[in-house]
Amino acid sequence: MKKHADINKVAVIGAGLMGYGIGVDFARAGYETWMYNTREETSRQAMQRAKDAFELFVEAQLMTPSEADAACARLHPTTSMEAAAANVDYVSENALESLPLKRQIFADLDRLCPPTAILTTNSSSYTTTAIVKDNKMEYPERCCVAHYFQPPHLLPLVEVVAGEKTAKETIAKTCEILSGMHKKAVVIPVEVPGHAGNRIQGAIGREIRYLVDNNICTPEMIDDIIMYSFGRRMANTGWFIRNDLIGLDFSYNAAKSAGAEPWGPFKERVERGETGMKSGKGFYEWPDFGKAVERRQNMDLLRFLKRDMEDGKP
Repeated sequence: MKKHADINKVAVIGAGLMGYGIGVDFARAGYETWMYNTREETSRQAMQRAKDAFELFVEAQLMTPSEADAACARLHPTTSMEAAAANVDYVSENALESLPLKRQIFADLDRLCPPTAILTTNSSSYTTTAIVKDNKMEYPERCCVAHYFQPPHLLPLVEVVAGEKTAKETIAKTCEILSGMHKKAVVIPVEVPGHAGNRIQGAIGREIRYLVDNNICTPEMIDDIIMYSFGRRMANTGWFIRNDLIGLDFSYNAAKSAGAEPWGPFKERVERGETGMKSGKGFYEWPDFGKAVERRQNMDLLRFLKRDMEDGKP
């Protein structure tokens, strides 16, 4: 991991379900990290969760015991927002999903933090603009969304989203910081409630509710279908890579056969002869015709099959 030259102190505001893991990430990367909670008991719980997380890193041989001890020593629990904000360079806000609460916290942080500090929110619902709008903040240009997925210290993706007043430099620096920590920073160019990842998950959730409410599937069936089929593939191929692997002409021809017009992005590519991996180009370019992706996917699927056999499943 590579520390950003301009970042020395990090503050995590709200070290609960998500916040403690974000603190673990920054401490593991070498940053002195203050974890703010309103109650000492919550801070104790956060530190215990952090210690458990470091033990898992050691067990997985991603850290040595001495590296884990050093990282844990870089975590500083506090119940004083003033102490967390003093001389801070980067803030990750992880308070409850309440817009009035987040607006108050950002107004306080704007007043307490140095003007150069970047202020990010891990909100899964609210946009930067909604949080800073008419909030009497002096430096709204240093605010943005940096949204993680649970568990944040184990999943690499972070959605980075600017607000109407966010400076380009804020987004660029946030991505540099995250990339140095081996996070996959994806910049979403348009603000929408829920950002992108949760909207995709929400679409799946809506279909699941339909299947369960109409007695088509039980909750157990839904979980089995996801965990033993497409859920395993998606870690390697996502959605567009998967369609490139299958061949975009498959969906194109299926739509035509059903008397429907193929989806525009598929139609344009197929009619240009860009059918995916087999043609060397689809949504992505495939100089090796996807052999490396297929092999990685198949090796991971074989590891799952081995685990199934060892566990006596399915």
